[in-house]
Amino acid sequence: MFTVSSYSITRVAVMMHHTAYSTIVFDLDGTLLDTWPGLLQIVRHAAPGQARLDTAALRRALSLGIAPMFERAAAQLALSAPAAAAFVAGCAQHLPQQAPAYEGCETLLNTLRAAGLTLALCTNRDRASTLALLQARGWLAHFSHIHCLGDGLPAKPDPAPLLATLARLDCPPAQALFVGDSRIDAQCAANSGLTFAAHLGGYHSDLAELAPAALHYDHPRHLLRWLAQTHPRMLETEHG
Repeated sequence: MFTVSSYSITRVAVMMHHTAYSTIVFDLDGTLLDTWPGLLQIVRHAAPGQARLDTAALRRALSLGIAPMFERAAAQLALSAPAAAAFVAGCAQHLPQQAPAYEGCETLLNTLRAAGLTLALCTNRDRASTLALLQARGWLAHFSHIHCLGDGLPAKPDPAPLLATLARLDCPPAQALFVGDSRIDAQCAANSGLTFAAHLGGYHSDLAELAPAALHYDHPRHLLRWLAQTHPRMLETEHG
């Protein structure tokens, strides 16, 4: 059984690599699903009539988790402590049960599984809403392990949840790729010693937040082509 220890971090040249990964670990919000529009609608519905919100800051806060995003909104609204708690609780009661997938993610997951890779999920979202979103899309069967906020470990960017996910799958970090979209994900990958692939359509504010990423991609087909350098079967599966 693989055990967690310290690992060196190697910067990988963009679009060039020589590692045949056995496991791909994904973030959820901003990486596979665009959950932001539905969550913003909840915040706006719960906020006072003419309240002004810094939506860019809220979007970035989503990478910390849903509750931190709602707490940031409450702070922007300058609510008292009791009112802020009620605001966050009220928002949490109306979480969307569905969210659109980014274009190409369905094909991405199907292709990776068909190529024989193990897929996992490591998210700062709570388990109930994570499972609801995955069930709505029929994606639960894709993932061999799902780690959520509230599973007994610190949230990302602490390396514990990502390394625990790999330990559960008996996969050393050198054989795993972490795919995310935010500063939190980039830091978690660095803290864990994993290669990081960054989705550009997610919840970061600039490219500097995603460093050091081995790959920046705006469509999953670019991620597949990059992985196909060491997994030729992927492109055969994608086009077959």
